[in-house]
Amino acid sequence: MDENKRLEAFRAAVLENSRQKAQAITDSAQSEADAYLKALTDEETVSFARQKAEIENEVSLRLQRESAGQELSVKRAVLSYREELIGEVFDKAQAILLKKAASPEHENYVFSCLKRISAQYKGENGICLLSPAHMSYADKIKSDFGYECKSDDSLTLGGVMVRFDRLGILIDNSVNSALDKQRADFAGNNSSISV
Repeated sequence: MDENKRLEAFRAAVLENSRQKAQAITDSAQSEADAYLKALTDEETVSFARQKAEIENEVSLRLQRESAGQELSVKRAVLSYREELIGEVFDKAQAILLKKAASPEHENYVFSCLKRISAQYKGENGICLLSPAHMSYADKIKSDFGYECKSDDSLTLGGVMVRFDRLGILIDNSVNSALDKQRADFAGNNSSISV
């Protein structure tokens, strides 16, 4: 929550600074215009008023562009920082999941997934994709479920995928895919860290 407040305070400070600079420029221009106006004749006053309106319009447009540019820059900085925060959270989660993939309980997870899949696709010949570190499960998977096993380097966090070529489907119970989905959902749905 502190990070959100800091980001909002940073954004507000940049916008307030832009507004103050714009006001200072406008006030200075107005003072010069008032002093000059006192010294002019009626005809010169009309001409000056027209020029003044044109200058004010140009200054206003320039300040709007600068302000919009600064606000966009602030939003980009906040979004970049937000992505860094999300990255840090999910890097920590990935480190924890790597440890779990190396633990004995991971085998239980893989086999419980395979039991559900084999119950749903009874009698289908499947190809089981495992991480290289978990290919030691291959003989037991072949014996229990009849699935051929292949190594897949993308399954760095473990889990299992089963491909049924005849049906043209892939059942993805990999931890990598689950983590990627959680990260995308978190980034897309977490309004507490959005801009």
